[in-house]
Amino acid sequence: MKKKTEKNANAAEDKKLRGQETGEDRLNWRYQDKQYNESFKKWRKQKQDSVGFYFVEKPDRLTYQDGVGFINDYPESHEAKTFRRVLNILGLVLLYRVIVDILFIYFFPLIMEKMGMNIYYSFFSGGRYGSRTLITFLDIFQQILGRLVPTALLIRHLEIPASVMLPTKVTNKPMFEFSFFAALFTAGVCAVMTFFYNGILGVFRIDAMPSYTVSADSDGIAYTIIVCVLAVPIISEFCTHGVILQLVRQFGDGTAIFVTSLIIAASSYDIVSFPFVAATSFVTGYFVIRTGSVITGVIMRVITRAYVCVLCYISFYADPAYSAVLMRAFVFVTIMIGLIASVWFLYNKSDSFSMRIKPGYMSFGRKILEAATCIPVVIWFAMTFLVTALNIKFTH
Repeated sequence: MKKKTEKNANAAEDKKLRGQETGEDRLNWRYQDKQYNESFKKWRKQKQDSVGFYFVEKPDRLTYQDGVGFINDYPESHEAKTFRRVLNILGLVLLYRVIVDILFIYFFPLIMEKMGMNIYYSFFSGGRYGSRTLITFLDIFQQILGRLVPTALLIRHLEIPASVMLPTKVTNKPMFEFSFFAALFTAGVCAVMTFFYNGILGVFRIDAMPSYTVSADSDGIAYTIIVCVLAVPIISEFCTHGVILQLVRQFGDGTAIFVTSLIIAASSYDIVSFPFVAATSFVTGYFVIRTGSVITGVIMRVITRAYVCVLCYISFYADPAYSAVLMRAFVFVTIMIGLIASVWFLYNKSDSFSMRIKPGYMSFGRKILEAATCIPVVIWFAMTFLVTALNIKFTH
């Protein structure tokens, strides 16, 4: 009797849960503006669209599937199918991206050097040297061909409205204004944690010097500001916390933030900066969703990249007798500024910060399993791991 009562209770709860999950309200995002919600809803309802997850059927009906028989028409099965399609497309895009990165980082400098141009790649330092103009030219084309082109094709092929892939309207002004200080605070805390992480790398004799190359001459400073601090972060942010995050978001906000952060960190091809990039990207993704605008992500990414460049300039060009003190002072001051702003914001605007993560139907573990068995994703991860391994430098 007890088992039967528990079974009936679980069945009733399961039916109630599935009834809630198939509601029309699941197509609305509470932190986005009305135009975004209407565009997202319209896109997901398009039957010809194979990557827009939309489920309205009755969950207690049985559906006949060839070779299988009658199966329960649960929303989890529909979400799993759509999730696999998204993973296949996303994996192919990422695979194309890593191939472009390999060509521009390793092969093109070698070919241009053989042609007599003033540029070459050093496998010992992991940097490109020579004409700053040629390096800038390669970096810009690498971003265009590796990020913007596949992003444009993705939007066109999937027929996703631009207002969905690149939402710009801010729906949370207090948090948008706070994003500057949040980026400072996050970068400062991550910089401190990186100090301990570098100690772990030192045990394995891995060189923990940053992979960023900055030059103190006027051309080098201009290159750092225009390309490293502005162009690359802006383009990258539109592609990641714009297109990729919004595409994956239909499977849950938490999943979208996690997947995007992992892609951004893995695409750095740097084991030294991986935790820093992953943590700052995770916070940035949270702010993008909570404020409803990818512009928030652009601001935070630019600030984070500028923060890293300042640390590199202090490390490389400050007087060795004072560089360590200057770096600690810079990190301490930025952390204190961010901490004071965070305390004030949480005390006065705490309701603007918290966010209820909308879950998907599938469990997070099953999503990980789907990703681990997706061939394009596996190949992309293997190639990314290989490039990262090649970039590891060991101390003597």
